[in-house]
Amino acid sequence: MSVLACGPAERVYRSSGTTAGADRCAVHHVPDAGIYRAAALAGFARAVLPSGSRRRLVVAAPERATHPFSSLGEMVTWVRTAYDVDCIPSCLDANGVDVERLAHTLDSVAGGEAIVLLAVTSALLRLADWAEARQHRFSLPAGSLIVDTGGCKGYERDFERVEVLARYRRIVDVPPERIVNEYGMTELASQLYATGNGPLYPPPWLRVLVCDLTTGRELPPGTVGCLRFFDLANLGSVLAIQTEDVGRVRDGGIEILGRAPGAVARGCSLLANEVAG
Repeated sequence: MSVLACGPAERVYRSSGTTAGADRCAVHHVPDAGIYRAAALAGFARAVLPSGSRRRLVVAAPERATHPFSSLGEMVTWVRTAYDVDCIPSCLDANGVDVERLAHTLDSVAGGEAIVLLAVTSALLRLADWAEARQHRFSLPAGSLIVDTGGCKGYERDFERVEVLARYRRIVDVPPERIVNEYGMTELASQLYATGNGPLYPPPWLRVLVCDLTTGRELPPGTVGCLRFFDLANLGSVLAIQTEDVGRVRDGGIEILGRAPGAVARGCSLLANEVAG
């Protein structure tokens, strides 16, 4: 277990652990949750919906009520408060994702106003399994968005991003330019976002370096290395986070290529490991 703490904390967040077990989780002591809230909502407004917009949200992601120590759950709850015009319960709870309820919810919103489907990636991949087994397609209202996070961790197979997008397109017919991927972690107060198969872009207050894992030195653009984050929103916590995520600079953003050799899978998609319903 790794603990990030520099003093008294208003909130304590714990990661969902890794495939090596919950004892490998990260613990982040956040002295001022208001700074995290401001950074999270500002990042969402830049990448997904402008501040002040309102949409019906269909959620298959953790929330504070079911995952009180999840930083993603906290963020999703704040996004709900700021944007959601409805209060459809999340289809992911402490037991995992309820795929059938998620499917029925998406069927129920067909023909209505545009929605935002906000979910961990593994939940949407399980929804794709459910739909493909039944030759079922969902008709989301025009203008709808999908926001996913977590990658394939917690799912039985690993797909390249282009295949994930193709599976989404087959079941909901949402084009890649209407699909936004969120990348974040318990140890950071800020998130990166990508549209379609494009690179992830950080907000102005978050800097990402691609570094040589052996020497620790920054690598030239286009060279593959491990990602190091400098997050100014981690005020009162830990400024710099060295990860075992592998990537490279692409088109001014960051392309995630996987984990370093020997690194274990980790992340919020592991929360969907148990399937209910």
